[in-house]
Amino acid sequence: FRRPGVREATRGNIMELLKNRYKREFVEVACPKCKQTKIICLPEEEVPMCEFCKVRMIIKEVLTEGKY
Repeated sequence: FRRPGVREATRGNIMELLKNRYKREFVEVACPKCKQTKIICLPEEEVPMCEFCKVRMIIKEVLTEGKY
C-alpha cells in the first residue's frame, strides 16, 4: 500500500539526506544475527556487511560523546 506523493526510503535516499544534513557522524553498527559491532563514519563510509554472517549491519547508536 502506497500513499500518493510519498517516496519510498531507499538506501541511496537516506545516504543523500545524511550527506546534506551532517558533515561527519560516527555511528556504531551491529550485526542483527551475531551482534558483532563496528564504528564507522557516515556519510563517508557505507554501512558494511557482517564478515561472518554476510548480512547488512544496522545502526545501533549515534556516537555524540564529547561534541557538546
